Amino acid sequence: MLTMSLAPAFTASAASYREKLKKEGFPESYIDSLVSLHKKYPEWEFKAFKTGVSFSSAVSGERSSHSKQIIENSYSSKYFCSCSNCKKNGKYVYRYSGCYAASDWAVKHFMDPRNWLDEKHIFQFESNKYSSSHTQKGVESIIKNTWMNNAQIRYVNTSGKKVYYTDSSGKKLKYSKAIMQVAKAENVSAYYLASRIVKEVGATTPKVSGTCGTKKPFTGIYNYYSIGATSGGMSGLEWASGFLLANKKTVMYSKYDSKTGKCSGKKTKIKSGQRMVYIGTYGKKYKVKLYSGTYTTNGAVGYVNKSVLRTTYFNYSRPWTSPYKSIKGGAEYLSDKYLTYQYTTYLEKFNLNKSSGSLYNHEYMQNVDAPSHEAVSKYNAYNNAGQLSKKKIFNIPVFTSMPGDSKKKTKPDTKTDDNKKTSSSVVKNLKVKGTSITSITLKWKKVSNADKYYICVNNLTKGTTFGKTVTENKGKLNGLTKGNVYSIKVRAYRNGKWQKYSKTVKARCKPPKQKIKSLSSPGRGLIKTVWKKKKGVDGYQLVYSRDKEFKNVVARRNIKASASSYTGRNFTKGVTYYIKVRSYIKFNGKKYYGKYSDVKTVKSK
Repeated sequence: MLTMSLAPAFTASAASYREKLKKEGFPESYIDSLVSLHKKYPEWEFKAFKTGVSFSSAVSGERSSHSKQIIENSYSSKYFCSCSNCKKNGKYVYRYSGCYAASDWAVKHFMDPRNWLDEKHIFQFESNKYSSSHTQKGVESIIKNTWMNNAQIRYVNTSGKKVYYTDSSGKKLKYSKAIMQVAKAENVSAYYLASRIVKEVGATTPKVSGTCGTKKPFTGIYNYYSIGATSGGMSGLEWASGFLLANKKTVMYSKYDSKTGKCSGKKTKIKSGQRMVYIGTYGKKYKVKLYSGTYTTNGAVGYVNKSVLRTTYFNYSRPWTSPYKSIKGGAEYLSDKYLTYQYTTYLEKFNLNKSSGSLYNHEYMQNVDAPSHEAVSKYNAYNNAGQLSKKKIFNIPVFTSMPGDSKKKTKPDTKTDDNKKTSSSVVKNLKVKGTSITSITLKWKKVSNADKYYICVNNLTKGTTFGKTVTENKGKLNGLTKGNVYSIKVRAYRNGKWQKYSKTVKARCKPPKQKIKSLSSPGRGLIKTVWKKKKGVDGYQLVYSRDKEFKNVVARRNIKASASSYTGRNFTKGVTYYIKVRSYIKFNGKKYYGKYSDVKTVKSK
């Protein structure tokens, strides 16, 4: 009688690849994930980067200063450090704009390479050095949800004028082309540069300090990588401006004659150490604007001899007086400071390379989740360029010991494992809780034991798609476009897997609920309504009725957007009127209204 045996858990080729990974130095707890990736992407290579330290020692070293391990306040409380220095009087202490110190649990979570051995997040372990396989199309896929999407470089120069950046032939240059040029020239990965820029300053419009060029006194100064922004965007702009100052007492003149090379006009005495921002070069002079250490913006403007100024920090192409110079100079800086020893995004955040001489220090990023976010951007670039399956090398850190290495993996508890019950893992009751002209607020039923959620957003008006990861059962999508309609769905990540998506909801970016501030009858037959003014709306609509159900509407009034009050006339004396107000926007020739305010009442005099 013939008998049939069960198929082995792994094929012969998979089994041999497991042995190869073991010889490479990967612990058992890494191998299942890497075998699965190898099966899907046979050209990918995995190298063990042997740190020579234990995982617990590495975490302690990284957390020796809690202030350099931060995480955004959008995460849940288990991600925040609650020691006496990081939480005071029941409130978490902000370490940076919108960020708290990361908890021990959060640092372990983001540092543990085993949590990121999937086809997207593994790209934090890819080399950030130049790759000829990168394409402009791939760069465009990374920057597609920002103002740089398929856009030419247009910026505010140091004179405050809007200009286009042009190449040597006089042609206008796109952001994606600029990134490709800089990547090749500086031997840096184009996808790495694009991902870093998006992570640091990416938005639908260039409004942040490093990209707008209008933050006084640093007009026309740019910092696309937030380098040196240790205390906010302004400190980053000061770094990008090159810390220009007077080495000794000198004089600044208000006028310069280009024919004679001489200065004249109003004199301004300058003390040694006076700070100033570069505006332009005129022969042997710099045109500058003075400012104080508090970034006072009303400093005098004039011409000073170069010879008496400190230009020590005019390296890495500083001052960065255009987006192109910022992109190029930042790439020079990153290549010089990091790519020798900290050549992956992971190592830039968690410096585990002893050879760098700065173990646990000299780290470019403070946010513990930055490597995982940038990894997804690189993945998307490869995927959209059709290059995902081509040869790639990943340098994955391994430690002398790690939690769980000596233990066998246990099977999931079938009583609590909801993967077998798909319905309990799917996000339910996804609802739009509110809108504004640039945002949508969402909430849904919490999925048991979910580590995080992914919000998938499709702009139905423009046909573009993007996403956002959150850790709580709610989220706010910012930077959206006025009047556009969005289709949204959410899925949970639990038990190491992404679950199925929720049902889809749709929402238009239109005004939020309006609010009446006051209501009065200032004179005979008059009713004055004062409301809270909304930015970006195109007008308001007032409705008056003699009943609270508004079955007997006596008047409707459309009011211009600049107004915040309106006084109606000819109301009947002694009658109580019910009033509500809403704002609206105009989009493609139609009006779209926000929610009405709560109904208020007033008796006419």
